Formats: sequence, C-alpha cells, structure tokens
Amino acid sequence: MVPGSQIVSGVVNAMKISVLTIVRGRQAHLENQLKGLLQSEILPHEWVVVGMNQDVTLPDCQRFPIRISSVNHPTEPLPLAQARNHAASLCKTDGLVFLDVDCIPSPDMIGNMLNALQTEDRLWMGCPRYLPAEAAEDDWQMDHLQRLSVGHPLQPQLGEEKRQGSERYEMFWSLCFATSLSSFDQIGGFDDSFDGYGGEDTDFAFSARKAGVPFGFVNAVAYHQHHSVCKPPLNHLKPIVKNAERFHRKWGVWPMESWLNAFAERELIEFDKDADSITIHRMPTESEIQKATSLTPAGF
Repeated sequence: MVPGSQIVSGVVNAMKISVLTIVRGRQAHLENQLKGLLQSEILPHEWVVVGMNQDVTLPDCQRFPIRISSVNHPTEPLPLAQARNHAASLCKTDGLVFLDVDCIPSPDMIGNMLNALQTEDRLWMGCPRYLPAEAAEDDWQMDHLQRLSVGHPLQPQLGEEKRQGSERYEMFWSLCFATSLSSFDQIGGFDDSFDGYGGEDTDFAFSARKAGVPFGFVNAVAYHQHHSVCKPPLNHLKPIVKNAERFHRKWGVWPMESWLNAFAERELIEFDKDADSITIHRMPTESEIQKATSLTPAGF
C-alpha cells in the first residue's frame, strides 16, 4: 500500500496525510517518533520535520519521504507558532497531523485521524497517553507502551467512542491534533506574534472558534515520552507573561491563569485579573527552577 492510503470497504481512500513535527534538541525522542511512524497501520504520505534554531539529522527512511527544514529566530529559542506555520507551508497533502516531538504515534493513530477528518472537517485533538520513565528507552515494544501508559485526567475518556464534538476550545492542546489544510488556512494558522512558549495553542483554538471551524476529540492515541518538566514553568516566565498579555489584548481574557497565579504567589510578578498588563518583579533563580522541576507530566 502506498504511504497515506487506506482501504475502506475495498476502496482505496485517496486522502493523503502529512505528519508535522517541530523540534529543538530531543534527538532520542525524535528517533523514537520515527520508529513509531514506521509501525503505523497507515503510513504518512510524508513526514515534515522543522528544527527551531537548529539543523535536524535523521536516519534514512525508505517507507515515506522525510522533509527537513528549519526556522531561525534572533532571540527566541522556541518559536513554536512560526515553526508550525512553516511546517504547514511545506506540506503537499490535504490532511495535516501535528505531533509534538516527545510523542510516539500508536499504530492506528494516523488512521483514526484520517477517518475523523473524512467524517467531519473539524479541528480534531488526539488522545495523549503518558509514559513512565524509561518506558521508551532502548529496544521498546509498542504493546509495552500501551500497557504502561496512562491517560490525562483533564482530557475526555472516549472509551469505545471513536470521536466526540466539543465546544470546549479551551481544552485544545497542540501536542497531537489533526486538521485539513483548508481549515488550517481558514483559521489563519498560528499567530506567530506569539513568541516562544505559552498561549499560542489556546490562541489557535480560539481563532478556530472565531473562524467557524468546529472542534472535537478523537481516539487517536499518541504516547507521550517521559521527561522532566518545570511546574509551574518558571524557566519560561518571560515569554509566558508576554504571550499572556498579547492573548489578553486579543481576546479580553487571561490565559494560563494557574501559571500566572503561581508566579504571583512566588512574588515574581504582579498579576491582577482586572488589569491590562503584568509587572515582572524579578526572574526566578536557578535554584527556584530546579526545585520546581518535576518528573510527573505537565498538568497532572
């Protein structure tokens, strides 16, 4: 079977899917994602990988094309919105599956995304499941990932239900989602005035709602590889504050309130929900960042 095709009721489905991944560092995660893609029941038509302020190297792949590019930002090491838009601009398919570098696709993830897109043209968020430490190290097996992974408590548990429409756009996360190219263009892509970490994915979802693109959840599983996180993300305080202010000016509400409140509790910022701006008192110390680093997934 050619990459990106599917047999449904004996008919080869012509819709093609690109998988898009943006990366900075995390080479082992990236190679694990490739290993997962190679075990997909439906192969992607192409895999588009965009490095953020770095060049990307990958092993040769004979099963589908890998298109490698990069974006460079003069001051921001993680230009997430810009990198996702660049990846989308390189695609040659009608279907786009965005997958964060620390995610391994389950064998039926692409097929479930494809079926969802063809059933209804929505912004579809996939189903992240989280892995413990060392689960995806060395010669890991896919059935082990399923057995060891756990769902996220804030995300809907679809069970046997394959997909579910939703008006809860604020629950969108960009780590694993699918959309058609036409819907991506209708949304306007990611707003690349959001520099760096924080808020760009919620802004994208709010833009989808404003553009009339429906939202939903699909039981398309991606296994999130274990890594440490800073909770709250003190290591990204400055871009989070800047992006929160940008989001507030655009939508009239504050995003990431739990993080902003946590920063305020540490007297790093002055945050008043009724104000129009946030004052940064000081940046966190390295010791504070280390103390806030956790080995449990973000959001748990």
